[in-house]
Amino acid sequence: MTLTGRAWSGTAPIAKVDVSLDEGVTWTPARLEGLRDGGTRFRHEQPALAEGPVQLWARATDTDGRTQPATVPFNTNGYLFGAVVRHPVVAT
Repeated sequence: MTLTGRAWSGTAPIAKVDVSLDEGVTWTPARLEGLRDGGTRFRHEQPALAEGPVQLWARATDTDGRTQPATVPFNTNGYLFGAVVRHPVVAT
């Protein structure tokens, strides 16, 4: 399984992206693949998952050392959302 995406920071270049498949208990590094459309592309190769629901998490850290937090306070307008985004999938 290959997970790809883009990460960006509003203040500094992306230094690394980590991926979790166990809701943030453990993290493994993704491979950065360069800039595209203002974001840093990343790729993570993952062995096949056991069947059933799982959440794919990716978090970025910029060169100033800022890492996306697990959660952020609720914002009615949705502006400046910077938390780790959860991507629920069902492995078959």
